[in-house]
Amino acid sequence: MTCIYRRIALSFLTLSVACYVVAAESIYRCEQPGGTVSFQANECKGAGQAISVEPIGHSGWTALRTGEKQLLDGYRERDRARVQRRKEIAAARSKKDKVETPACWRKRKNLEKVKVKLRRGYKASEGENLRRKRDNYEEYLEKFCS
Repeated sequence: MTCIYRRIALSFLTLSVACYVVAAESIYRCEQPGGTVSFQANECKGAGQAISVEPIGHSGWTALRTGEKQLLDGYRERDRARVQRRKEIAAARSKKDKVETPACWRKRKNLEKVKVKLRRGYKASEGENLRRKRDNYEEYLEKFCS
């Protein structure tokens, strides 16, 4: 059991020293009467040795510079605007489902005209153009009007 207490005490002291190293320039390694070793900021009462420690300084992290902060804020604002736009588009699409827009109505009418011409007959030179128009109208209607 005493071994566990020693380990806990040593761990605690090591942690304390590690936290204190930033502010201290020298620490002292002291040998206790029981044979254990401790580290402290004050001089030892008995036998001990001074250890000089250099301050760590800063952690390596620095705040954003003004230009970087503005750029980051711009990115965040752009992302907020995109999310808002998507919400508006989704809301508009739900309203579109109730009433067909004039653009979709015109595309459907044009598609019907092309289909009628394809069924009725056409010149050989018009065939490719009519099929391309039909495909374009169907793709548009599927993408924006369904």
